[in-house]
Order: sequence, then C-alpha cells, then structure tokens
Amino acid sequence: MKTQFFAGLFAAATTLTVAISHTAPATAYDIKGRDQAPANFNIQEFKDFVGKEARYLSPETIGAHRLDITKIKMNFDHDVKVYFIGETAGAYRNQLNFTATNGSQVTGGKIFGDTSCKPGQDIANFGEFCANPNNPLANKAKEDQPLNVGDFAELGKFKAGTEFDFQLVSNGINGGIWNNGVQGIFGLNDATNPDKLQHVMAYYYKDFLVLGYEDLWGGGDKDYNDTVFAIDFGKNNAREVAGISVPEPSATVALIGAAAVGIFASRRSRPKQVD
Repeated sequence: MKTQFFAGLFAAATTLTVAISHTAPATAYDIKGRDQAPANFNIQEFKDFVGKEARYLSPETIGAHRLDITKIKMNFDHDVKVYFIGETAGAYRNQLNFTATNGSQVTGGKIFGDTSCKPGQDIANFGEFCANPNNPLANKAKEDQPLNVGDFAELGKFKAGTEFDFQLVSNGINGGIWNNGVQGIFGLNDATNPDKLQHVMAYYYKDFLVLGYEDLWGGGDKDYNDTVFAIDFGKNNAREVAGISVPEPSATVALIGAAAVGIFASRRSRPKQVD
C-alpha cells in the first residue's frame, strides 16, 4: 500500500516504530483531563473524525494525509501521549492497550479500560464526539470508567527503535467478544488480527496520528469510528510518518552555520562608499 497525500482518508495501520528510553509500566496510566493538555491539542479540531455511526468521512472534509504505517519509524525522542477523541460504539465498551517492542524487550499495558463516553459532558458539539454515552459500571476503578472527551494518558518518553502496536479489546470491560474460543483483540497489523481483517484506519493530521477503530468481528460496517484516538509523538516524528521532510539536527546546524558564514563574507566584501 503506497503512502498517499490527500485530505482525510484512513488507511490500514500496522506498526508504529519508536524506541523506549525507559521501561513503561504494565499497569493502567493516570488519566488526565483536556484542560491539562498541552497547547498544541485542541479537541474541537478532531470532531469530524468521529461523527455518526456508519458514516464514511469524505476526503475533502479534513486536511489530512493517508498513511501506510507499515513504514513508520520514529527518528526523534519524544514523550508519547494518547488522547481519547470519541466513540460511536453503541453497546460495546472497548478497552485500549498498547505494546512497545525493543529487541527482546516488550513492555506496555492498558491505556483506557472503558472507551465509552461519560454522559452529559460540558463541551460544545458533544453529540459529534459521543453518539452513545454510558454510565460507569458498578465497582470499577477510575481507569475502568467512561471517559470525558479529550482525556489523555502519558505513556512516557520513547526513542527511535521500538515498535508500537495499539490494540482495541472489543467490549473488553464486559468480558470481550469471542469466536471459536479466540478473543476479539484488534491491532494495527491486519495479519495478526484474529479475523485477519483491517480494523484500524490512520490519519496524519496537524502533527498528530489519529487512529479510528472498527470493533466488530469480521470487519463490521467499516466506518472506523467506533472508537477514535489521537497520538502525539512529536511534530518531527509525525512529519516523518507523513513523508514530510524533516532535516537532521546536524544538517540544520550546518545550514545555519553556512548561512552565517555567507552573511559575514558578504559584509566583508562590500566596497567602502566614498562621500
């Protein structure tokens, strides 16, 4: 599948490559609200990635790039954050996990235990983010309760070299969905999904990677907005993924140095003016 650049269309996602600078915990992450998010994250810019159940996003509606994430490699260290954008999943209450593989070392864990939306949120356009909000299930810890739009988790700092996968455990909080004794856990790589089908579509959008999931066994209606997340892994990394050229730090320094030398030489070579 070739990388294509045109407004908004999801593509199959397989592997996101980065490298770990420390060991990520295997436990749930502290979930923070959108009011604690960095300035580069504006939740309202992402609402069209969710929309309504069984809607198919027209390419011209969003300035996004189609990605072939079989070829992703992060070249720059960065702190990775995962944002919950919204969901249209209906009765399913999904869970999001991740794994990060660096050689023989595999780390990861649960990011969000229940990716359904809390009802009655005080946010503009709430219905465009959350078609089917749910109340919390009884006796569940905070990490296993429904989310507010824009909630996020910080996974830690990563370096180039480690492969990431983000897995949706379909209806995980209710015991999951099963087929012939195999659980429906759907990741970025079609070949390793239990039904061997695509369950993720990906956008490069405003220096984020946006992942939209189809949570039904057998591919469902292929609208890829049952649950939607945005991943911040750094501007330079995101642009590398999208095929936008990012100069190496040494090259940037060299260019600045060459420009400075050129300016200095130009000034020295100017003839003196005679009054």
